[in-house]
Amino acid sequence: MKYILDSGMGTELEAREINIPDWKKSIWTANALIFNPDTVKNIHIENIEAGSNVIITNNYYVTPNILKRENLEADFEKLVQCSIDIAEEARSGFKNILIAGSFPPIETSFRPDLTPDDKKLVSFYDDLLEIMYGQVDLIVCETMCSIREGIIASEIASKKFDEVWLSWNTRSTDGSKLPSGELLEDAIDAGNKIGAKCQLLNCTATNLVTDHLETMKKANEFGVYANSREYKESNLIEDLGKKIDPDIFHYHNTVEITPNEYAKQAKIWADEGAYVIGGCCDTSPAHIKALAEIIN
Repeated sequence: MKYILDSGMGTELEAREINIPDWKKSIWTANALIFNPDTVKNIHIENIEAGSNVIITNNYYVTPNILKRENLEADFEKLVQCSIDIAEEARSGFKNILIAGSFPPIETSFRPDLTPDDKKLVSFYDDLLEIMYGQVDLIVCETMCSIREGIIASEIASKKFDEVWLSWNTRSTDGSKLPSGELLEDAIDAGNKIGAKCQLLNCTATNLVTDHLETMKKANEFGVYANSREYKESNLIEDLGKKIDPDIFHYHNTVEITPNEYAKQAKIWADEGAYVIGGCCDTSPAHIKALAEIIN
């Protein structure tokens, strides 16, 4: 394994009792760039100290479509730049730490039905590329919930970056499908066709990732930054539909697991050849420390 990513930012801010607004209705982690930049920086630093050699900029919810919820769309460039500056400050006291610029979904997480047409997607990712080029070391297109958006984001990032990671999200009860209903296997095939350097799964329960390692291993390189949660069957909901609260998608039929339990899953991913491993929701620097120790 070559890289260790950092832990999830949103849930860690919440764990530190930082007041961040609702992710379905407001600007979620983008709010911390405005009101709690030092906390964002400290989380980056603590992840580096725990063993991360790649930190992701905190602009996941900095998109014009999201920012307009609070009439902040005019601050798009300023807030993206702020996320880069904070990451740069965080790594300044360390050696050999890379900054991954986040290429997030343009709309609410897990809602590919809200994704606008290709022209708007291209414009958004082109703008993001212009801001990030020359300031970050690589790009991670993260939590991609449809093949269309993932491929567009990755192709645009690849215009100027050699190291582009394309990270998919799965939301079906067996972890085989993206929120769009498309198969993970088809998403990996699509990524391979455009020459994606590394394809990942993120924001998914750990054991569902492990269940689909054979599919992930079809990528040129594969990686994982899962939620610190494990899937447990209860009352299965196969088709949650557009009107169901996305929180049900996010944690449906899962239970939280400890850093050591997360690390045991990470060891399986590393042993199977993962190129990069980190953490998403409910992970913390403690998770990164545990996985770094067990992997190294």
